[in-house]
Amino acid sequence: MAGRNSHFSNSSVFFTFLIAGLALFLLPQHITSKISLSFYDIFEPILQSERDTQTNTLDPRSDSDETISYREYARLWKTFQNQRAQLLALHEEHERLAKVRTGLPQSFCGVKLARITGNVSNYSHEVVINEGHDALIRPGQYVLSEKGDALIGVVSETAEAVARVRLITDSKQSLEVRIRRQGTQKDIGAIMVGNGTNSCRISMIDRQQDVHEGDTVFAASVPNKLDVPVVVGEVVRVAEDEHHPLLWDITVMPAEDMTQLNNVAVIIADETLLKWTE
Repeated sequence: MAGRNSHFSNSSVFFTFLIAGLALFLLPQHITSKISLSFYDIFEPILQSERDTQTNTLDPRSDSDETISYREYARLWKTFQNQRAQLLALHEEHERLAKVRTGLPQSFCGVKLARITGNVSNYSHEVVINEGHDALIRPGQYVLSEKGDALIGVVSETAEAVARVRLITDSKQSLEVRIRRQGTQKDIGAIMVGNGTNSCRISMIDRQQDVHEGDTVFAASVPNKLDVPVVVGEVVRVAEDEHHPLLWDITVMPAEDMTQLNNVAVIIADETLLKWTE
């Protein structure tokens, strides 16, 4: 008899809550919102106590003095990632610099990598690099492509943290060069001048000199600047000079595409470096 009363009581409770739930479901939203707020007001101490317990469990500082907060962890993680990225950037620069140095004679004391930050003007074949006097960059130093396999210009002006490089295609830039043909002993000295566009010009070469398209043009070695010749470009046209019929008018295409330059390597020679650092 007692079991029946207990079973009837549980069923009554179940149906009572079911009817109450359906009633709440059918009530308007503004009424259910008020009921929800009232419930929160009544049971707020219990809910707040449970929240504090969970917070203490998740906070590492509550367990040990050796742990740190999540905020401090996030700060350290970002610092680590930034330093790691900087280390990788320095490593890449070191690798590029090592490749340049392996292609140069041992007498070169320094090669300074620099990034091209802009052009001087739309009409001038000069670029600005992000290294200057403070990095031992000086006017007259030869400038190579990033890989160090072609001469692309000469430093024309410097400031503390920037420098101006006049490209070999600039009409104001002249360069002592040697014209050589592969497989022969042909070696003709000349002066090359930029034509102000995308190529260079060699004149004042006697037409008795055997110059052909495809001959290689090297920058001549200069003491304290360039110990050995470095390729500049290739002869792409050999024609009779219109104003001097006894001379050649030679067009040279640079070995490096000047429009694609992003980084360069400035050669710092031995004796000059020693004089600057005294």
